[in-house]
Amino acid sequence: MALEPHVWTKYSTSGNNCVEVMLTDTEVIVRNSNHPDAGTLSFTHAEWDSHTQGQKLGVFDLPG
Repeated sequence: MALEPHVWTKYSTSGNNCVEVMLTDTEVIVRNSNHPDAGTLSFTHAEWDSHTQGQKLGVFDLPG
């Protein structure tokens, strides 16, 4: 799935545990969709690319 610029995209794999991600011109912003006013995390495009590449390689997988 590709992010659409300036639109919150919701992602969930387990019911009510959802995150929302938004792409801007300079960063990627992440928030808890159940508590959107609680604050956000922001990442540069380079940081986000590095993170998503690590995800694809399994770097962040929990121990089995």
